[in-house]
Amino acid sequence: MDKEKSYKNKQNPALLKRSLARLMAVQILYQKDFNSSNQNLDKIKNDVIENYVLDCGDDISSYKNKIDEKFLENLLSGVSMVETNLDEKIINNLKAGWSLKALEEPILQILRCAIFELNYVKNVPAKVVLDEYVSIAASFFDSKKVTFVNAIIDKIAKDLKS
Repeated sequence: MDKEKSYKNKQNPALLKRSLARLMAVQILYQKDFNSSNQNLDKIKNDVIENYVLDCGDDISSYKNKIDEKFLENLLSGVSMVETNLDEKIINNLKAGWSLKALEEPILQILRCAIFELNYVKNVPAKVVLDEYVSIAASFFDSKKVTFVNAIIDKIAKDLKS
């Protein structure tokens, strides 16, 4: 873990802002779906940005200056607009007999965000998308589920490339 933190600290600050935006996008979309919320996505986003804690030892503080807000907004609005298309791509890459309901909600949100980036964000290499979302999955899940996320994203990235 220390290796990962030191690596992240040496990264370009603009890239770190995007990494945090990706993590927040997954968490905001998860929160919206988890609560079956009719609450406005912007309100959830603003609450998360203002009350976010990345590390349990941190105090609650605003992340406005620590994230790429424009990128976050693009992810949130984009995923929301094409969610049906994203879900279709996920379903097409699941084992026979599996459905979206078989996936844990955070995994579903990770896959939606990753597939959105692969399909609609042209200035981000597929390898970066894969690495970023696999890293997010590794923050929440065991290696078996991380491998699953990696396999789905990798397969879709290869399909798009060909």
